[in-house]
Amino acid sequence: MPEILLSCRDCGEIYRAPGALRHSRRLLCRRCGARLWQAPARRFADPRAFAVAAAILLLLTNAFPLFEISLEGDRRGGLIASGAAALLQYGDAISAVGALVALIAVAIPAAGVILLIIVLMRLHPGARNRARPPAGLAAIWRAYLRLRPWAMLDVFLLGAVVAYTRLDQLAQVAVMAGGYALAAFVLLQVVIEQTLGRQRVWTAIDDPAKYSPAAGEPWVLCLDCDLVVGARDEDGAERRRCPRCGAGLAPRRPQSLAITAALCLAAFILYLPANLFPILTITRFGRSEAYTIIGGVRDLAKAGLWPLALLVLLASIVVPVLKLTGLTCCLVAIRARSAWLLRQRTAFYRFIDYIGRWSNIDVFVVATVAALVQFGNLTSVEPGPGIASFAAVVVLTMIAADAFDPRLMWDAALQGRRR
Repeated sequence: MPEILLSCRDCGEIYRAPGALRHSRRLLCRRCGARLWQAPARRFADPRAFAVAAAILLLLTNAFPLFEISLEGDRRGGLIASGAAALLQYGDAISAVGALVALIAVAIPAAGVILLIIVLMRLHPGARNRARPPAGLAAIWRAYLRLRPWAMLDVFLLGAVVAYTRLDQLAQVAVMAGGYALAAFVLLQVVIEQTLGRQRVWTAIDDPAKYSPAAGEPWVLCLDCDLVVGARDEDGAERRRCPRCGAGLAPRRPQSLAITAALCLAAFILYLPANLFPILTITRFGRSEAYTIIGGVRDLAKAGLWPLALLVLLASIVVPVLKLTGLTCCLVAIRARSAWLLRQRTAFYRFIDYIGRWSNIDVFVVATVAALVQFGNLTSVEPGPGIASFAAVVVLTMIAADAFDPRLMWDAALQGRRR
């Protein structure tokens, strides 16, 4: 059985593995500790059924209200899309937040489920031609993987829990069918991802062994499908596209440091107004009270909801600071060609890249509450300018972490040793 080449996407180390790799449990990079390969703990007899079930749950999630709120006999329910629609009614930056919520809580999750079903249907043994990969299937799976971090219904679920505690302080609130469907969808999504396996799907689409470069041949790693392929094509020209998924190829992410630095600088600038300006204002019986992010944490703590207060503190205050300072330290270390705590820095980058999306909890809280609590002179909620700055910080840091290439830290450290 032919060998398969694996390359660590975090430090650039290259490994040769047996062709029976797909039966291995887990392989880690011995240099930086990154995961090179992990087989799913269990396999579905037919994963298509789970994907279709997820689609049905997503339809129910969007078709039925998450909550029903009642105040002085006035009842109203709110869909997931209601928050986006409410924010879109405001001008300028607030409407941009509404568009963001519509994308990451409605449009992208729906597109992701559709793409997943297409891939699983076309990979079914009865429909698959093993001689040639199904046309366009690699591009569809690549699109799904790129969209997945931006499909944030799992984050929305936590935001809905926090919103429920806020709503319960203002009026009578009940969880409706859409809320239960959302929880079921998120749980099923976790099960699908843990048992399906990203790399197993890539291997089923097209066997990586046939693309492995010969010993001593220059190679390049595709960051989209993790394929290690020869750096030059059959004609001897520089290979610019991955032969399996069609993504662009480069030894390192183009303009990685410049893009990361620019986005971090913009996020640092916006982080101050995000914490100084109110993210929402609650008006009750003619009396208005504005809440900043830290004010919301204080309010949850005063109500005795310490776990939720800690959750919001971590997601909205600690995580953005960690991402910005962490990425800045990585950029400075590359500039200094430092090898200090190189393995730990790489692990820290993986951590902040993973947790960054969870900072959107406050964005979803504001969208949900602003859509539901509109009872005229009795009680109303208005989004504040701080939420626009905060949403921009979260988006900028997510893009910055994705644009950063951690292999540059190892390249710089190696250059520093050679000086």
